This record gives sequence, structure tokens and C-alpha cells, in this order.
Amino acid sequence: MLLFWGILAAVLSFSLTWWLRRYSLKNKVALAPIRDRDQHRTPIPRIGGVAIVASFLLVMIIIAAVLPANATDFGFPFSIFGISVDKRLLGILIATVFLSAVMLFDDLEGVPAYLKLASQIISAVILIGAGVGIIYLNNPFGLAIALDTVKIPFAIGASVYHFVLFADLLFVLWVVLMTNATNFIDGLDGLASSISLIAAVILIFLSLKVDQPATALMAAVFAGAIAGFLPLNLPRAKIFLGDTGSMFLGLMLAVLTIISGGKLATVLLVFGLVILDAIYVILKRLVRGKNPLTNPDQSHLHHRFLRAGFSPTSTLIVISVISLLFGLAGLVTGGQTKIYLIGILAVLSILLFIILDLRAKQKKIA
Repeated sequence: MLLFWGILAAVLSFSLTWWLRRYSLKNKVALAPIRDRDQHRTPIPRIGGVAIVASFLLVMIIIAAVLPANATDFGFPFSIFGISVDKRLLGILIATVFLSAVMLFDDLEGVPAYLKLASQIISAVILIGAGVGIIYLNNPFGLAIALDTVKIPFAIGASVYHFVLFADLLFVLWVVLMTNATNFIDGLDGLASSISLIAAVILIFLSLKVDQPATALMAAVFAGAIAGFLPLNLPRAKIFLGDTGSMFLGLMLAVLTIISGGKLATVLLVFGLVILDAIYVILKRLVRGKNPLTNPDQSHLHHRFLRAGFSPTSTLIVISVISLLFGLAGLVTGGQTKIYLIGILAVLSILLFIILDLRAKQKKIA
């Protein structure tokens, strides 16, 4: 069943991607500009992410309509217009539509960085309102770390709600980090989509392992939507994700990591190299007095690979293999071992950053 829905999403995604590419080229709509920091030298459509988002939404709506309610039950029933749906699923769909709409406008017309950040935060708030969030963090060395100890009540009309300080702030930060991490690495053909696909497939098996079929189903649809897009995004890419696609990838990975039980450590292993790179770039820009969201440059990991002499294809392969190996390790291990693996990945990543910078300097001198 998972395979069927995943294949359906892939077929839809591939078809939509192909059509969007032809439409964009024919009508000269949303063509990526040629910049010094980019690898491409001809105009390429940058609205491919629309195909991923649309196919994911369409298949999830079909699933919700035709499958029994428990197929998409994340444990949070909700009734709207007399129809019973899962509140978390509804929140995920609404957050997806909202963030994708803002980012599509950015791909077409341009949106200020502060509005992009605001849209990420609003998307996280929508998810929190739907019941998606972190209540505790597993601690393999002792008791779980509770994040719901401080609750701030507030009223909307006659209803009273609570702002769960640590849990909600951490979730918002996680959404912002993941959406920007996927956006940062979307500067090399196929990189963001490849690593996101690896993470999605790992999450399918992890969800099945811990008996969470609804999460596995959503991850399968997500993986299928990426897989259908990927053939046209690999080097040399015929179409780009755009902010619509890269931000959606980050949003869904943030959601799948948290919903129905935290899978934080496993996704950190898949995306650890990329997340560390994102943090490194943000800190580097802040030290230089630059806005980390509005001053793009060639300081990202894939740029350092290229400066060190790697080709775009070999760079994609190396980073993807590292992510896959650590993701598989996270899938077959648990508890303290995952924490140790995250530490090993952090050390190896720092060493890799140093080696790449040194090699780039040597090539420049030579």
C-alpha cells in the first residue's frame, strides 16, 4: 500500500515537473537568473518545487478521502463541516499551502527576507495550533527531558489556550532551521532533493519500525513526490526546486521528525552535515556583520567542495553517501549509540570543512 501511494505521487510529480519546465521555458516564466555564484550558464525554470508540493497535497487529499480514517490518524481527531479528519493532518496541509504560496510568490516576483522568515514562523505556529509539536526529548542517558513545564495561558474569545514555552519555541526553531538548511544547500543540482529523499526513505522504515503507519504513509507520499522530480533536477539540472520546493522539503522533514514521536536523532544523522554547514555559514556571516538570510555567497559546503576540485556530480555523490550511511546507522541503532554517532558526525564534518578549505587554498596558490 505504501508503495502504491508513493508511486502515484512519483508519477504525478514527474508529469507536473515536465509540464512546468515546458511551460516556463515557452512563456519565459520564473527562469533562474544567471549569477556568478551559480553553476548554470543558461536560463533554467525554478518552479519545480510546485510539482512536488502539488503532487504531495493531491495524493494526501485522495488518501484522506478514500482510505479509512485510521490510515491518516495521528491521534488528534477533528470535525469540520461534519467531516471527521485528523487535526494534525489538516494543520500540515494548511501550513504547506501557506508556506508554498508565499515562496511561489518569491520565485515569481521576489519576497523580502524578513517576510520569508515570518512565513516560516507562521507555518510553525499553524502546526503547533494543529497539535504538532515536541513535548519531551528522549534522553538515552537518563530520564526524558520534559519541555511542557512552563505553560502561558491566553484567551481567544471564550476559549483558553496555552503557549508551551520551551516546547513551542524549540519547534519553531526546528522548523526555521530545517527550512533554511534545505534552502541553503539548494545551490547544487540535485543536492537538496537527494538528501531529502534519503531522509524521507529512512523515515518510512523508522516509522514502520516503531509501528507508526500513518507517519510512514505520509513519508512514502513525500518520498514519491521527491523521486518523481529528482530525474530532472540531477546534474545538469533541467529545472530547479526554487524556494517553493526547498522550503517545503525542510518543512515536511521538520514535521515528519516530530509527529507521532520524535525522530530527531535519526534526521540529525541524515542532515547533520548539512545542518552543521548551515550553522557554520550563519555564524560566519554574523561575524562579518552580514544578515545570514539576505547575503548569499559561496561559503556553503557544496561551494567548498567545488573550490577543492570536485565536480558537481562527485560533490553530490560524496555528500549523499555520507548522509545515507549515517542515516542507515541511525535506523539500525538506538539510544546512546545514536548520540555517539551524532558526535562522530560532528567531528568528521568539522574535519571535512577544514580539509576542503585547505585544499582550496592549495589549489588557489598553485
